[in-house]
Amino acid sequence: MEKNRRRKKFIGTPFQKKILLLVFLAALIPMGIAAFCLYYLIFNLMAWQIGIPEAVACNLIPVARRVNLIILVSLPVVLLVIWKVALELSHRIAGPLYRLEKELGERIVFDRKGPISVRRNDELKSLVEKINKLIK
Repeated sequence: MEKNRRRKKFIGTPFQKKILLLVFLAALIPMGIAAFCLYYLIFNLMAWQIGIPEAVACNLIPVARRVNLIILVSLPVVLLVIWKVALELSHRIAGPLYRLEKELGERIVFDRKGPISVRRNDELKSLVEKINKLIK
């Protein structure tokens, strides 16, 4: 494990909250629409194909109960996975930005000298390199 690795994934900045919400909803909304469409399509087509109200009730209700059970069991797992991915993505963007703001603030307030250090895989590495050239 790297010694400079960020341990805290949620830093709580407004920027990270916006990114987290955006990524989470960008995954959740299409998934919900697709699930609703499939659910509606399957049961609507089955009811139309059978055509007899008594037969519809006898055949569709047990199937609907099983599908609902599967959805209720899998939904929390799917939501948790989407949340973890959204948190990781927001952290990879907001973490380096937070560190850059902190480093720039220290240079302004404490008149600190020297280049701003970045981690090897930070997303904003090219921006920090340009800021370091400006500082020189």
